[in-house]
Amino acid sequence: MALCEQALREVTADEARGSRDERAHQISVPIRAVYDSRRRGADRASPIGWLASSAFRKASMKICVYTVLLGGYDALLDQSVAVDSGADFVCFTDDPGLASDTWRIELIEPIFPQDLHRSSRVYKILGHPLLDAYDVTVCIDASVRLRATPERIVEEFLTDDVQMALAEHSYRDSVLDEFDEVVRLNYDDRSRVYEQLTDYAVHHPDALSAKPLWGGLLVRRRSPRVADAMRAWFDQVLRYSRRDQLSLPHALQTTGLPYRAVPLDNFNSHIHEWPVITNRKISLGKAPALSSGPMIAEVQRGRRRIAELEQELREVGHEAVLTVREENACLRVQIDQGTAERARLEAQLDALRRRMWENERVFARSRSISGSTRNLFSALAHKLTRRRRPADG
Repeated sequence: MALCEQALREVTADEARGSRDERAHQISVPIRAVYDSRRRGADRASPIGWLASSAFRKASMKICVYTVLLGGYDALLDQSVAVDSGADFVCFTDDPGLASDTWRIELIEPIFPQDLHRSSRVYKILGHPLLDAYDVTVCIDASVRLRATPERIVEEFLTDDVQMALAEHSYRDSVLDEFDEVVRLNYDDRSRVYEQLTDYAVHHPDALSAKPLWGGLLVRRRSPRVADAMRAWFDQVLRYSRRDQLSLPHALQTTGLPYRAVPLDNFNSHIHEWPVITNRKISLGKAPALSSGPMIAEVQRGRRRIAELEQELREVGHEAVLTVREENACLRVQIDQGTAERARLEAQLDALRRRMWENERVFARSRSISGSTRNLFSALAHKLTRRRRPADG
């Protein structure tokens, strides 16, 4: 194994010393060679090793922490935990002047010189032939600073029943939300993002509703199953958006890779802090903006809202029915009471109307008697007046 590592180092050194034309020829090797290298390295493990006890396997694991830094996108962070760890720390970079006290610098050439983002994803997702010498790799974003040793991270994350472990996304609820953020922040060409969104909505809707996964820290075994899943993941990154977190849940679902998603605060935890950013070239992570978008995103959001409302109805359905029934019963009692009160008031009103009618009749009779009396007095006065006139003559 030591001879293999030495040979690989010599090959890498020869590449660094070779002419520019020779390096261009070397990086023109198809990416499939990287896939095949991963499988060859994964197949080297002895079957006897898999029969050993869990504690023995973990104690004897060769672990490599690695990161990828192309185009000077981030500054390289020193990792103080390397002093207390037996793991190797390797930084793959295209910067020949990069130096570090805790990282071993390995020079590489971007496979896609005009697309440094996807070039870095080649090594993040598929790895590098140098990594075939290890049992487990811990790939971290260049802006992640570890607070725990790699041995502790592997012990906590990578249980015996899984091939890969990583953190859940701690501030997104679904992959669809991640699509929205990529578009909103202009992280990639919208036409590709929308094409991928349409594909998933039609053929893989479960991938959109899944909990997103955080790609800042990946713990993986060097095994054939992992190699196959990572190839499926990288195929998606090549075909669709370069934002790998959009396609990771889809790749894991379709390949059936046993993995563990750990609930973890992405920004700050007992094992890491992120992002620790110094001198980041933000423009390298952006894409030209476009003004168009598909209706499929709105449809998916509408469907999700409908599902949420239906779930809320199911959760409160029984209690809500009982509450409505109680309220209906109270209202019926109040209605009955109101009806009785109305009948009582109407009876009183009828009684008052009858009394008013009787009073009006009495009053009318009184007016009639008063009129008759006046008429009688007027007639008597007239007669008396007539009788007095002859006597006076």
